[in-house]
Amino acid sequence: MRALLSIICALLLTVTSAECFRVLQAASYRPQRGYVKILFSWYFLSLLFGQLIALLIFHISEFITVGIYAALAIAWSVVKRKCPLKFTKRIIRMLAVEYVCIFTLCYFVGVSFWACVLPLLALLAWLICLPVDVMIAKYYLKKATEKLRQSGVTVIAVTGSYGKTSVKDMLSVLIDNSIAPSGSCNTPLGISTYINNTDLNGRQYLILEFGARKIGDIKELCRLFKPLYGVLTGVCAQHLSTFGSIDNVLQAKCELPKCLPQDGFCVVNSSDEFAEKILEVGDCAKHLSYENLQIETLGVDFDGTKLRVTVDGETREMCLPQISDYVKDTFAMCLQMALKLGQTLDQTLARVGDVKQTPHRMELMKGANCYILDDSYNGSIVGVKSCCATLKNFHCVKVAITQGLVECGRNSHKLNVECGKFLGSVCDVAVVLGVNASSLAEGLNKTDCKVVFAQNLTQAVALANKYVNGGIILFQNDLPDVVNL
Repeated sequence: MRALLSIICALLLTVTSAECFRVLQAASYRPQRGYVKILFSWYFLSLLFGQLIALLIFHISEFITVGIYAALAIAWSVVKRKCPLKFTKRIIRMLAVEYVCIFTLCYFVGVSFWACVLPLLALLAWLICLPVDVMIAKYYLKKATEKLRQSGVTVIAVTGSYGKTSVKDMLSVLIDNSIAPSGSCNTPLGISTYINNTDLNGRQYLILEFGARKIGDIKELCRLFKPLYGVLTGVCAQHLSTFGSIDNVLQAKCELPKCLPQDGFCVVNSSDEFAEKILEVGDCAKHLSYENLQIETLGVDFDGTKLRVTVDGETREMCLPQISDYVKDTFAMCLQMALKLGQTLDQTLARVGDVKQTPHRMELMKGANCYILDDSYNGSIVGVKSCCATLKNFHCVKVAITQGLVECGRNSHKLNVECGKFLGSVCDVAVVLGVNASSLAEGLNKTDCKVVFAQNLTQAVALANKYVNGGIILFQNDLPDVVNL
């Protein structure tokens, strides 16, 4: 009976620990990058509560402990996450190791003591698997870099604090004979997996997104995948919980132009406040995105953004499906890159019809009784400001559902107050939730916007539906992928 009870409890606790591995995976399997935050989450609080109940009643019946573990496993299995756990081979190995550890503890010590130590047991499983995982990672990285070298494909790298995925996606459409991963594939192993699973034969350009959470990350990506050309979208206060300061963010992003060879070049967003500083670093040529070209916004509506483009005296009009205020800057960076690679204006504009909206980044959709503006992957104050500038173009009821900005470190309160001010300047109603709710409300209360508090996303959506009246519901930052309206 003890063995059977240990097997069941170990299975339930392993299922519950998936949240620990999700956080670890989001930190690129580097616990020092914020894994400790799990100890200050509702998840860990629920583990402590379950552990307390289990300790109080274990002397009555260990089967009640099984029920508690089952409740925890079910509860945390149904919670939807914006970035859910990906069950890779690495994760499956760690889950298997953790299961063996938990079973051993349950069998030889007892079943009622292990819920609150799941974050530590997940770390133990990571540590046990680390030597094997390092060897496997080196193998796949070497395989990808060798395949890339033999293919002869030219790599174009895109980095910055914001707009990386939007630029990468648009570039892959506008530049002839190019290819790019979908979504935010921007880590060494993520990029390696894509290269190893993709046929590069016949392709001229591979467009990669380079992400970073600390100084040195982009330098390492450049060492592995050796871009010849680059795009730097801009720098702002994002991921400050790992970078520490805006100066460190700037230093990290500037690693791209520093690593590009002399015969390469980097396109820099003219609209970014740090553009002039970026132009000073590295030996490669740097080109501002609006160098020798002009782009004018003619109008924005529910069908997209109409632009007038002028290059060397040639003027063309076009329409992009995106409605974001920054789409003009995004297009300017992409067009500048295409022109510098030798494409003509007409060749580039001929491909505009294939450009799509980037999911979760100012993505406009028609709901049942309103329009939905999904900006749930926007994690910077620059993005919020741009989003609000876009909303000014629409004369209807606007309701924001927001959890504010995350990973802002010591600047969290200040930035979320600012975020509230921006949202309040254009929205009629703001539904706030999460740990930043009070900071958001502080900023919103300085405007005429009505502030409504919600306990969870389901309640927030219900409240927003009461006010929207056929207008626009904005989902701003750190919200789940799928929302039913």
